[in-house]
Amino acid sequence: MAISDSQKVDLLWKKVGFGKAKTDTNSNKFAPNEAVVSEFIIKTSQIWTNSGDVPAVIPASNSSIVALYTDATGSSLETTEDGTESDNRTWKTSLTNWIPPGFGATYQLKVYAAPTGLANAQTAGTQLFETGSGSDDQWYFDYNSGVLNFIGTNLPTAIGTGTANVIYVAGAKYIGNTGIGEAEGASQTFRKATLSAVYSDATIKNGDLIEVTDAGDGEYAVYIAKQDNPASTGHLTLVSSKDSAGTDAATLSANVTHNGGNITLGDVSASSRPLSVIVDVTEAFDGSSVITIGDDTNVSRLMGTSYIDLSATGVYETNPSYVYADALDANNTIKAYVTQGTSSQGAATVLVSYS
Repeated sequence: MAISDSQKVDLLWKKVGFGKAKTDTNSNKFAPNEAVVSEFIIKTSQIWTNSGDVPAVIPASNSSIVALYTDATGSSLETTEDGTESDNRTWKTSLTNWIPPGFGATYQLKVYAAPTGLANAQTAGTQLFETGSGSDDQWYFDYNSGVLNFIGTNLPTAIGTGTANVIYVAGAKYIGNTGIGEAEGASQTFRKATLSAVYSDATIKNGDLIEVTDAGDGEYAVYIAKQDNPASTGHLTLVSSKDSAGTDAATLSANVTHNGGNITLGDVSASSRPLSVIVDVTEAFDGSSVITIGDDTNVSRLMGTSYIDLSATGVYETNPSYVYADALDANNTIKAYVTQGTSSQGAATVLVSYS
């Protein structure tokens, strides 16, 4: 025996109206008395991220949010009959996410019957109205699935059995982003190479987090946008940088060997002053290797050869007074310079402490 319509209605009433599972008949358990919660599941792919950008009136042309299917845009859509149903009863657009009239009355779908292959079905076809012609020939359109069903008892004359007409629809489809990652009010994270790349990205919104690889000083920085489409640092709030995060450590170190060449210890920021430079010779050097500590402008700026005896293990220290001033950290690179000479062995640890 088929399930009665009253049981089907009771199931829908409890599911839709109360978010509950049906466990008994209505006569034995009213909807408010059902105890098992059964709520609808909404997948993130079903969320229209940019729904707030859908205009209240259907636009005259396509956009990144709305795609039009009308004679005016040359794209009134010819549908395909569902051959698994009664003749001419159901027609498929094969498109989902049609914008319903809940966004505005002008999004109400328009339906036409006309011969196949027309480019102007709205002009040349016969319009079929949702409420029918008075002959119980109404239609219902599922905006989510894009399926049209003639839900009334009868079919409209223009699409009745024996006609050669097909169904066309005119309306608008949502083509914006889906999911919650870019939803209005939900911040996003951007990674940009430079601040110029930030200023050229119109999709950055107020509250978005932006990591910039080179913030102008050769080091990374993290910002929060204070407005949509920021165009200057005045539109950004600095959250952290390499310096403030402590990555630009107060001590730089590196291990060097007799044939190590030039070894980069690290970059320091403008106004940084090396306070202590230490070379800890852990393995005595033979031959004529020399080590100096400095930068490419002056390789012995922080420690020259006269302060280190590489032939004996021990700790050698200087206390320079030089202050690095270049605004670009990459130009304030401290290095250990190793000239091998005739040495075949030797190792040391170099440490530079600064403020």
